[in-house]
Amino acid sequence: MREKTRVDTIYQTLRDRICLGQYKPGDVFHENELGQEFQVSRTPIRQVLQRLAFERLAVVRTGVGTIVEDYADADVRNYLEIHARILETVAELKLFRPIANNQEALANVQVRVSMLSSAPDIERIWSFLKTIQELTDQLLADDTLRHMNEMLFYRAVRGLIAGGRHSPELAASLIQDNIVKLTGPLERSDFETFFMALSDLVRAYKALAVKS
Repeated sequence: MREKTRVDTIYQTLRDRICLGQYKPGDVFHENELGQEFQVSRTPIRQVLQRLAFERLAVVRTGVGTIVEDYADADVRNYLEIHARILETVAELKLFRPIANNQEALANVQVRVSMLSSAPDIERIWSFLKTIQELTDQLLADDTLRHMNEMLFYRAVRGLIAGGRHSPELAASLIQDNIVKLTGPLERSDFETFFMALSDLVRAYKALAVKS
C-alpha cells in the first residue's frame, strides 16, 4: 500500500468528523478555515473536498461551496447489504491474506469490546466499528477490495453512528451478541469463517440505520 500523504491525513480527519456527526448534513466547508487549521494552502484542501464529494460524503453546491451530503436510512441499509455480500464473496473465494500481528489484532478487538461493555457511549461504539474496518482492510487481498470495503463502510457508518447515539444499548448488544463469532475464528486464523461472521454482523447493523 502507498505511503499516507498530508492530503490523506486531512481527508481521513474530515471524514471521521462527518461520520461522528461533528459536521452535519448541509454544513459548509470553508477552505480558508480548514487551511488555517491544518496549516496548508487551499490546494490540498480542495483535493480533500473533491475526494469527499467523490465518496458521496460531501456535495458541491453552486454559489455555496462544498457541503456535507445528507443520507437516507434506505441508502444506509442498501450499503450494508452490498457490503455484507462482498464480505461473503471474500470468504467464498478466499480473497484474504494472513497478517503477521494476528494476536495483536485480536487483543485490540477484545479491548474495544470490553470498553464498550463497561460504557456503551458513541465514541466507544465508533472505536469498535473503526477497529474492525481497519482490521478487515489488512486482511483483504488487494487494493480494489480494500477500497470497496472502506467506501461502503464510510457511506453506511454515519447511519450506524446516528442510530447508536439514539440507542447505544442496542448498538452494544448487537456487537456483544456477535463478537465471539468474530474473535474465535480470528484467534484460529480461520479467516473464511471470520468474513462470513462479519457479513452477518454487517447485516445485523441494519437495525441501527434509523436517524434519531
